[in-house]
Amino acid sequence: MTSAFLTRSTRLLALAALAGLTGLPAAAALDPDVLNTHTQHEGVFGGETVSYQALVERTELPASELAPAVDMISFAYLRDDALEADNRPVIFLFNGGPGAASAWLHMGAMGPVRINAPLDPATPVPDGQAPVANLHALIDVADLVFLDPPETGFSRVAGDAEPGGLYSVNGDADVFARFIETWLADHDRTEAPVFLLGESYGTMRAAAVAGLMAERDPLDGVILMGQAINMIETSQRRGNMLSYATNLSALAAIAAYHGRVDTHGQSIPDFIDTVQGWAMGEYLTALLRRNRLSAAERQAIADQLAAYTGLSAETYLANGLIFPKMRFLGALLADEGRNLAMYDARYTAPVPEDGGYVDPYGEVSALVPAALSAHFSDTLGLDLPFDTYVRLDRNASANWDWNPTGGMGGPFDDFYYSGMLEAAFEANPEFRLMIGTGRYDLTTTIGPARYLADQIQAGGGHVETHEYEGGHMSYTNPEALEAFAGDLRAFIDAAD
Repeated sequence: MTSAFLTRSTRLLALAALAGLTGLPAAAALDPDVLNTHTQHEGVFGGETVSYQALVERTELPASELAPAVDMISFAYLRDDALEADNRPVIFLFNGGPGAASAWLHMGAMGPVRINAPLDPATPVPDGQAPVANLHALIDVADLVFLDPPETGFSRVAGDAEPGGLYSVNGDADVFARFIETWLADHDRTEAPVFLLGESYGTMRAAAVAGLMAERDPLDGVILMGQAINMIETSQRRGNMLSYATNLSALAAIAAYHGRVDTHGQSIPDFIDTVQGWAMGEYLTALLRRNRLSAAERQAIADQLAAYTGLSAETYLANGLIFPKMRFLGALLADEGRNLAMYDARYTAPVPEDGGYVDPYGEVSALVPAALSAHFSDTLGLDLPFDTYVRLDRNASANWDWNPTGGMGGPFDDFYYSGMLEAAFEANPEFRLMIGTGRYDLTTTIGPARYLADQIQAGGGHVETHEYEGGHMSYTNPEALEAFAGDLRAFIDAAD
């Protein structure tokens, strides 16, 4: 991969990262009446044998001032023998995009079956593998409802209406908030503790929905996985010095993983702490003084950057003491002729002869649709062609309205998502926030997640961060999935 290619593609790659899916068809018309199934199952979750119902349901939402009428299709897993079911937690889960279905969280993390990616990223990914039982799904402690935005999955805009306001921050949040309220009422769960789990753009949606519901039905908690809440502050552009400081620890973690730096005996998590402390202190101060640094000061900063990231001091001196994370994809292992994966930089692949980019994580991504198709037919009894399930609505991604700040910068524009979370804290003093990040994610990185936790002006101690041995979808690492599930169980339990 050439530096020129990476420079031109930085914004497009980052936007694609919020979707997490590529190469998918446009929405096809469906008869939504066939999308109502109820099946019984048994599985082992959290070490406990659990009987549960799997519901595929159609929920009709009328038009509002912000969005047209829609038919939302959800996938719910509800424990049969739960005592005090009214008080049993419900978690609503969704991915990002904007315009992505919930396929990754459904098949990668929290559904009753999951893909089985290798523990070792260097191990070949098996082709055509059937899904395996997911022992870490939370069905033992909470009911799970996976949501697909209209025009993704099997969800559709009703009738012949145009998506219109659905393709906007506020319209999207309005539909999700009204769905959640409707689902809870329809299932006699209005007294249940309610949590949202959003990933990537889904973290922005979760914040917007939490802000809306703070005004009428305050939530109990939100889980952000691969958070993009503070992207305006931490997206990299030459004039945004904070972004180079917050993102440095991810470059260091990746360099350490690939053996390109000396951690002096520190574990990678401890090394991250060391780099983060230096980056947000001495390095950020140097960047703010950049043109006033002496030659000796510049050299000292460049030498330390080299020691932490595996790139040469000369590279940093030639680039004004900064180096974009998207260029890092092709730079770290350039001497080996290999690229890093943007979603999970543990994965690498040879640079094509034409100098382009082949996603090293693509084989893992390909496991998701195969597993989802098998789950739909073999477990849920859906008799539909799988190609009618739309994993990414490309029209949404291309036409999203980011008002009130305009669309030129997309998610990089200023939208006060953290303020929406603060409204949720104010509405419910017991509201809790969990932020999870993969150490080797080059899209939504660990430093900005820590910075968000530091900057939330509310919470009273109810904000927690966790970092996992993986990338953007770190739960594809079985060990990270186990840790993530354990943290979620503790988070849900602490909210009781």
